[in-house]
Amino acid sequence: MKKLYLTILLFFLISTNAFAFITFKQSKDISSDTVHLRGVTFKPDGSRMYVTTDEGSPTIIQYELSPAFDISTATIISEDELEGHGGDFDKPHAIEFKPDGKVMYVIRSESGNVSVQQFTLSTAWDTQTLSYETRKVINGVGDCSTNVQIRALAFKPDGTRMFVSQEGAEVVSQYDLTTAWDVSSATNNVCSNSFGGQEADMRNIQFNSDGTIMYLGGSDGDDINKYTLSTPWDISVITHTTTTFSISTQTGNMRGFKFTANFTKLYVTGDDGSGTGTNVVYEYSLACVDTITCSSPQDDKDVMAVVEAQVELSKRIIRHNTLPIMHRIEWLRRHKNNDNLSNLNAEIDFTNEKLSKLVKGLKSYKKNNSSNIKEEDDWYKWSEGGVSLGRRSAGPSSSAKRIHSYGIAIGADRIKDEDIETMYGYVFRFGNDNTNVEGTNGTKLDSDSYSFSMYKTKVRDDNTFADGIIGVSLLHIDHQRVISENILHGKRDGRQLFGSVNLGKRIENKKFNLNPSVKIDLGYTELDTFREETILNDSQSDALIFKKHTMVSSLATIGVLFDKSVKDDDDKIINHHGRLEYILDFSPSSEAELYYFNDRSTTYEITLGNRTEDNYRIGYGFDVTSISGWSIVTNFERFIEDGGGYTNEIYLSVGYVPIDETKFAFNLRNNANTKAGFNIVKNIKGLDLKFDYEKSLAKSNKSYFANLKLHRIY
Repeated sequence: MKKLYLTILLFFLISTNAFAFITFKQSKDISSDTVHLRGVTFKPDGSRMYVTTDEGSPTIIQYELSPAFDISTATIISEDELEGHGGDFDKPHAIEFKPDGKVMYVIRSESGNVSVQQFTLSTAWDTQTLSYETRKVINGVGDCSTNVQIRALAFKPDGTRMFVSQEGAEVVSQYDLTTAWDVSSATNNVCSNSFGGQEADMRNIQFNSDGTIMYLGGSDGDDINKYTLSTPWDISVITHTTTTFSISTQTGNMRGFKFTANFTKLYVTGDDGSGTGTNVVYEYSLACVDTITCSSPQDDKDVMAVVEAQVELSKRIIRHNTLPIMHRIEWLRRHKNNDNLSNLNAEIDFTNEKLSKLVKGLKSYKKNNSSNIKEEDDWYKWSEGGVSLGRRSAGPSSSAKRIHSYGIAIGADRIKDEDIETMYGYVFRFGNDNTNVEGTNGTKLDSDSYSFSMYKTKVRDDNTFADGIIGVSLLHIDHQRVISENILHGKRDGRQLFGSVNLGKRIENKKFNLNPSVKIDLGYTELDTFREETILNDSQSDALIFKKHTMVSSLATIGVLFDKSVKDDDDKIINHHGRLEYILDFSPSSEAELYYFNDRSTTYEITLGNRTEDNYRIGYGFDVTSISGWSIVTNFERFIEDGGGYTNEIYLSVGYVPIDETKFAFNLRNNANTKAGFNIVKNIKGLDLKFDYEKSLAKSNKSYFANLKLHRIY
């Protein structure tokens, strides 16, 4: 008895789960326009609907729809008589258009004239301008069977293959078109196996966008059946799935169907067959494009790539926030004792402020020189810009990703009053990070981060040092996912807390200096719940809802920084520096939870662990300080994930403040679009001469701006 109960329950679940993601939306009764409704199709933008009618004089009726795809607004534009080979013909059924709307195809099931009729339209998508061109006779030699009616019609998107269903034989015929979109060139007929076991009165067929799935519907079962093709667009090997969808609740006499609006909507025509009864178009919404029944997001490599990218982003933001601070601290350590910058009579500047005061102040404090009094104020300001390019290789269940990031950090620091061996400071950083998923053209994340950090460094007399960083970030993620032709958007906000501790020792040598160190980076990231929105009408097809996601980041770094200074005739100092680091990612796994907007009963859990635990960073850079007042600091670093990908990062700081009251500043701004530029200010006998130049870095905006101004303040 238990076995029988389980068998019945299993059968019930299988039979009722069929096409569970199709929902009836509305209907349009057009009985006043026709008494024998047959095929239906739409203009791609949804502004027009076309139906064929089998009356005394077979016609095609075109309707205007506004809004698009809303059949409740259908208004007749024209009712045009179909005149094919030999004049008027009987029993029109399925209707299709060439993608440019200038050729139309109609099934003709009239006895003795069974064929696909081809018409040209002098005005695209306007059936008032149609005229007969040619045909393909189906009921002849070389076809799958003779003396049968044909009802269904479909084409491969490039027009090189045509498919026709033959009611009676219950098969689908496949033809190659030697001339694309010309049915008279049909050849090489291939016959499918019989579909009579599922549908004995076929009315139409349609393929998904990549030709791997075929849908077949008819009036015997008043349902639509789903089939999979072993080879795309080849019906020689085709398999019926358990997925079916019944429309018998709405009509008992299906005459045609059409998936449209990028497979987010289904339209079915119904005719009660009485000649005086109801003729209705029914509209349904689909939860997921192409496949009808939504598949698990865990099986979608682009979904997995997007979820992975958000975890990777949380770690990348921590790295991009801590590295500029570490570069700053490392620069100070390199210049603290060896470079007599005061003898160069030059001042280093990153954002129109005197950085060299800090070096001078550090040296003076270390020597307990009480005669050194800080000028103006005791805060020393700095900035650094960075760009990184990288790639994350595909994983077992996720697509590959390409990464492009840029950012600018602006900071200020000072020596601690009661402890001259300690310096502390603050930094603000804006960063932009783009992750493009390679699996489907268009799936990507575009993220902005706004970060504020506090840091402290302490250098003892024995040259051991300790650095500490703590910071917070606000994240704004623009999410775009593309599936088939459906584009889904979403905006996600998040917050991050991060910290870093670095311990090491500076070993000075006449030839070069070494800085071995050990560093720990920790972070906690929280991403808010967000929902994807589709651009395809109001169906919300494929839309996923992502629940709140929390992640913990833990990384340990052991490495060495080495540097060597070269003085060139007291005119400038050139400092070469490099690094070699091993980074262990020991972050715990996190759980991402998501579900379909159109099916909230099933939550999918994705466990995200570390694909790559072993990472490496190598780098080289140099900084030049000139007596003329110019200073340039560069760092090139490559972050390598063992077997998982890489990121190339470039950091640049540049400035100029000589003693002749000429000032220079480099800037990088992000507002409506990213811009870079510089300005020069020179005081000439009380007059300020200022030159500004700015250029957009966006590909879509090639604008630039230049301004020359002379003024005096009285």
